[in-house]
Amino acid sequence: MRVLNQILLFFLLLPPVLFLGACQNEPTPLIKIGTRQISLNEFRQEIQPLRAELLQLPTSQQNLLLRQALSQLIDQELLLDEAQQRGIAISDDEMQQALIDLRGNYSAEEYQEILRSSGQDPDYWLQQLRIRLLSEKVAASVTKDKIAIDDQQIEEYYLQHLEDYRHPDQLQARQILLQTEQEATRLRNRILAGESFAALARQYSLSPDHENGGDLGTFTRGQFPPEFDKALFSLTPGRISQPVKSPYGIHLFLVEKRLKAGVLPLAEVRDKIRQQLQAREETRLYQQWLFELREKTNVQIDWEQLDKLHFNKAE
Repeated sequence: MRVLNQILLFFLLLPPVLFLGACQNEPTPLIKIGTRQISLNEFRQEIQPLRAELLQLPTSQQNLLLRQALSQLIDQELLLDEAQQRGIAISDDEMQQALIDLRGNYSAEEYQEILRSSGQDPDYWLQQLRIRLLSEKVAASVTKDKIAIDDQQIEEYYLQHLEDYRHPDQLQARQILLQTEQEATRLRNRILAGESFAALARQYSLSPDHENGGDLGTFTRGQFPPEFDKALFSLTPGRISQPVKSPYGIHLFLVEKRLKAGVLPLAEVRDKIRQQLQAREETRLYQQWLFELREKTNVQIDWEQLDKLHFNKAE
């Protein structure tokens, strides 16, 4: 499922009005969205995450930001209502998987501490994450089976953006990290005698990449320390470097492949371009759908109330 991040990211700043108490008794609501009403005080609560930014702005610019926030809030409400109508929900398993993806190598406790240290309330943040996931599902439902990117579109995009696919010299290489130059010399002789560089890296290398046979992946000049570049970019594929000293120890390098500067062929970037075009078309269709949804929904805004709203440091 693709994520329409550029459209939906702001939703994380706003708590969901779906979870607010009913406010049908408000005599003069700030916003009416269909049968739903939102008061001025409720809107003030909704935009608390923006308060620090608002305090730095003059009143005229505050009004502009408040209008943008109001528009985003309305779109969010429409989206959440659409999710209800379509029977779209986020399961506990989906929430747990999203949390795992976001945490990466951090434990749940460590990640909560990161949220707190950045001024976030973990419970509030979880609520926003659920809304973001819900938004993504609705967006995917809206655009499903409506997009087909063909080879001609991909080729046209590639030709129009050739500069994006230019690359400098690149190498694919492996390394073995050892403590002494004597150890490095002995292993180098064993490799020259026919033993596998990758196998010896797995057995002897002190570098974390030893599990992958010392694989450094594909890289360009400047990604590693200068002493690495000097050794690596002077080697031809298949050659073993002399021992190279660095602050980490003594290295042996094997260059497996060299890709000279040029333009990546279409075959290598076809899938990436397809994904880019797919995402761009999804965004366009979603924006169109959201505009049409807003046009057909009865939305009323008391602009006079909104224009009187401002924040100052004395509050």
